[in-house]
Amino acid sequence: MLIDWLRIESLVDMNDPEDRAWLKEMITSLLENMATRIENLSRLLVSKEPKDLQAELHQIKGVAANFGLAALSEVVVKAEAFAKTGEIDASVEEGKKIAAIWESTRQELEKKFST
Repeated sequence: MLIDWLRIESLVDMNDPEDRAWLKEMITSLLENMATRIENLSRLLVSKEPKDLQAELHQIKGVAANFGLAALSEVVVKAEAFAKTGEIDASVEEGKKIAAIWESTRQELEKKFST
């Protein structure tokens, strides 16, 4: 499951137009934020700077958890755990999966919230 839709819908009253509009704004902000995060992550997967890599993974993990991005969360949790224990190469290997998962997730979010 890419997205836990129940998690997203729990953030608002889906019958309230103002709540739905707010959620759409939040999703737009999420898309912009994650574009930056994915760019940062791509750079860090090459530089392998442990503290910065762990910090970026932690930020992505928080975003994924808050919005119910289940598939993304699963991979980021693993990548961050490797980074925390100093297993940077393993973290990088896990981290390489994130961009593709995010792309699929982004498409699903845009499909649901573009109208």
